Amino acid sequence: MASFVILNATILTGTGWTGTAPGPGNPTVSGTITSSTDWSDHVRQVTLSEKVAMQDLTTFGDGGFMTQKPGLISADLSIEFNQDFAASNVDAIFGAGFLARTLFYIDVKPTSSARAATNPSRVYAAYVEESTPVGNAVGDRAAITIPFKVTGSFARLTS
Repeated sequence: MASFVILNATILTGTGWTGTAPGPGNPTVSGTITSSTDWSDHVRQVTLSEKVAMQDLTTFGDGGFMTQKPGLISADLSIEFNQDFAASNVDAIFGAGFLARTLFYIDVKPTSSARAATNPSRVYAAYVEESTPVGNAVGDRAAITIPFKVTGSFARLTS
């Protein structure tokens, strides 16, 4: 798959994990979310941002050029949902999770097919960083973008 149009990404969340979960103290992640909820029918956009904090190691001997090495790795993600106030839906799950400071496991795949080398899954342990349950004008689509703050390790899984 050299290039494609994203049409059927899969976004799963849950609060339990089988195997070695992403998060603090788990360098090798494996497994999957237990009792996951598939949000694909509510999600309009997902933004994953993985970054490394570069550390400046420049010395006088570097001839006027900066020397840098990668340090700590972190990630943030945000998901734009069509808002839904029904029981066990967007507001009920993530609004309550925000208030309770619930750790969510999040699994994002480019397509609805099974994990594979050509359909890798990005998995994270994250908290809802901010809640804005309503923020639309008259006549707008009821939408909510939820920013998540990733904690600990995360992974790209292919099986």
